[in-house]
Amino acid sequence: MSFEQSGDLNIDKRMAQVVGTGPRIEPLPEDNLPPEAEEAAVEIRAAFGLPENGFMPESFRQMLVHPELFRGQMAIGIALAGSAIPPRERELAILRNAWICAAPYEWGEHVDMGKKRCGLTTEEVERCTQGSKAEGWSDHERAIMKGVEELHADFAISDETWAELAKTWNDKQMMEFPVLIGVYTTTAMQQNSIRFRLDGSNPGLTHR
Repeated sequence: MSFEQSGDLNIDKRMAQVVGTGPRIEPLPEDNLPPEAEEAAVEIRAAFGLPENGFMPESFRQMLVHPELFRGQMAIGIALAGSAIPPRERELAILRNAWICAAPYEWGEHVDMGKKRCGLTTEEVERCTQGSKAEGWSDHERAIMKGVEELHADFAISDETWAELAKTWNDKQMMEFPVLIGVYTTTAMQQNSIRFRLDGSNPGLTHR
């Protein structure tokens, strides 16, 4: 599944490939976490405001198979959640990235986040599947789409796209943007390869 192919994504085929056969690594049982995983779980519950002994999502328990790695991923995830890039623009970038990666779990989760937390419309979510070529974007939003596409195609943002983004974003935001895409690409690769199971509220790549 290359960047060039993502525009003609066969959703049914991709969903069957990535989530159709169940996870390759089973999540740890919630009521019997190993000590090292339990210690990490306490830190993660606190970071996300989850009840001390409450429900922990299956995806978290999957990640707790490798607690040291999960700690590191959560640290950068929390840093990016408080990012310099405005939340709405961040979610647009993450959605474009998730679609290019054909990542059912990441896409579905961020459709909800984008709509509930940032006011994205169904039409804007659909536009993220079309990217920079879609009609209706502002010049800055189109540059966000283009930047994500260029990072996947060439691992670098072009001078033209950089100049357009820099009309609105400061140096801190410009520095953060490729890191944001790199982190969420890594996350998509991990989720797709482990085959994270979709929960009932996440329909995957069909979500709008």
